[in-house]
Amino acid sequence: MTTLTHTEREHLTSTLDQREQVLRDEIRAGLTRMRVEGYEDLLSGASDAGDESLASLITDITNAEVVRDATELKDIFAAKARLAASNYGVCIDCGAPIPYARLVAYPTAKRCLACQQAHEEKRNPARRG
Repeated sequence: MTTLTHTEREHLTSTLDQREQVLRDEIRAGLTRMRVEGYEDLLSGASDAGDESLASLITDITNAEVVRDATELKDIFAAKARLAASNYGVCIDCGAPIPYARLVAYPTAKRCLACQQAHEEKRNPARRG
């Protein structure tokens, strides 16, 4: 299966847990900001087109941040499920072990570096050199 030691698994689990808490806090803060700081009021009470544009931009940015954080949180849940199923650290494409250094840098990695590069090239053929 995977070549991760018990200590490495514990370290990665702790990293995922810590990042999950940070993301939960950021999502909560973003949603609170959208609700409490009255972006809706700013939008409805905008005195000119500039105020309206600014209010809309602030709302869009906050919403995008919440969506980004929620997507990363979903990736963390998936990584934790792989940990529980004992297939964490195994590439979903080729089945090879994902090196510990890659998992430390990117704990939610689903693919080894070679398969990730191939996956990205397939999705974005225009980016090839």
